[in-house]
Amino acid sequence: MDGWQIFRAAMAIAPRLLGFQDQGYSEETDPNLITDKDLALITLKRKTGSVTVVIGTRDTGKTELCYRLAEFLERPTYAVSPQQKPPSWIKWLHVEDVLEQLPPDSTCIFDDTPAYMSNRDYNESFNRTVEKAIPMVRHDPHPPDFPIGRVHLIFSTQSAAQADRYILDVDAAFFKPLGLLMGDIERPNIAKLYRTLVNPEFDGQSEDFIKSHAYMLTRGYKGLIEVAMTR
Repeated sequence: MDGWQIFRAAMAIAPRLLGFQDQGYSEETDPNLITDKDLALITLKRKTGSVTVVIGTRDTGKTELCYRLAEFLERPTYAVSPQQKPPSWIKWLHVEDVLEQLPPDSTCIFDDTPAYMSNRDYNESFNRTVEKAIPMVRHDPHPPDFPIGRVHLIFSTQSAAQADRYILDVDAAFFKPLGLLMGDIERPNIAKLYRTLVNPEFDGQSEDFIKSHAYMLTRGYKGLIEVAMTR
């Protein structure tokens, strides 16, 4: 894909994740206007499979962000969601059914991850299988050892300290503010990201701003993004 093709693709799909309005891009638009953010989103979408984590306290819009990201990835979408029923276009799964029912070329959202994949559940067979599958998300599945493959996995958690550490082997991370007393117990590397990058963007902002924004971190981009509501 050459630079102009990447530019046109980015302009077509980035607004579906972000809250941007149509800015009138055309064949004459300068392809140099494409941003690192656009390229990062395109790169994530074009991967055969990926791992994304969304971190932040409750009621900050994490689940909505997960839905919006899944909508942007444009694959059949499934969700493990103990506390919230997903929209009709997402198929709800029991956690014990994921390894058998998640097909290749799909997206799966794991909402409220610590409820069933906490950092203390290392003896659980589901955890062990997902830990093995995460490095294989871009490859074909090979049951029984690697039943998941060619999938986008999106994990949502209130704190990385509460979640299984293997979900942090990510292609992209999105951050919302932590709970008021959670910073001191967060994993040291994540706590440093919050202190230096995330907190300065959200300190003093309204609840509406927090719900409609997230801090995005990939190899090619880091910065605040606006997130539109899903359909």
